Amino acid sequence: MRVRLLFFVGIIMIGWQGTAQADSLSTKYREDQFYISIALQLLHENIRGFKQNGFSNNFQVGLVRDIPLNSKGTVAMGLGLGYAYNRLFSNLRLQTETNYSSFSVQENEKNLQTYSSLVIPLSFRYRTSTPDRTDFWRIYGGIKYKLNFSAKFRSSDVEAIKYDFIRKNNAAIFLSMGYNTWNLFFEYDLNSIYTTRAQLPSGANIDLHSYQLGLIFYIL
Repeated sequence: MRVRLLFFVGIIMIGWQGTAQADSLSTKYREDQFYISIALQLLHENIRGFKQNGFSNNFQVGLVRDIPLNSKGTVAMGLGLGYAYNRLFSNLRLQTETNYSSFSVQENEKNLQTYSSLVIPLSFRYRTSTPDRTDFWRIYGGIKYKLNFSAKFRSSDVEAIKYDFIRKNNAAIFLSMGYNTWNLFFEYDLNSIYTTRAQLPSGANIDLHSYQLGLIFYIL
C-alpha cells in the first residue's frame, strides 16, 4: 500500500513539475521515449528442492513521456506505459486437481509458467545528450507498478491452462545505464510473484522474487 501511494504521489509531482517547466526551458527536446528490453530472470525463493531448470526470461516494450527538468535537457523525469511478457522455467508443478493454487517440487521435471503485465514506469533520468547528439551516456532509475494478467501453466503432460496463481499487482525497482545503443538493465520485484493463495503441500506460502538482468534499447 505504501509503495502504491508513493508511486501515485510521484505521478502527481511529475505532472506539476512538467507543467511548471514547460514555459521556462530554453532548449526543448526529449530523448529515449520508446524502449525495448530483453532479460534473463533469476529467481530467489524459499522452496527446498527448487531448481530453475531453463532460460527464464522477460521481454518488455513501451513508451515514456520524457519531461526535462533543466534547460539543457540532461536531467529529466519519465512516466510511461508498457507491456511485459514473462516465462519462468522450474521444477514447480501446479496441482490442477485442487481448488486453490497448490504447487509441488518435482525433481526432474521442467515446467513453464507464463504471464503478462501492464507496466507503468516512473523514472529519474540523467544523460549527457544535446539536441544534435545521438550518442551519449545515460543512467536511468526508478520504480515500476505492474498489473499482471493471463497467467498460464504448462508441463510435458499438461496442456497450457490458465490459472490464478500470479499476484494481480506488483512493484519493482529498476536501473539502466549505458552508452548509445548498448545499455545494461536490472530490475527487482519488491513483492513475491505469487499470490498468497499459492502454497506448497505443507501449507507454506511460496515466496518467490525475480531478478532481471539484460539489455534495454532506447529509441527517439
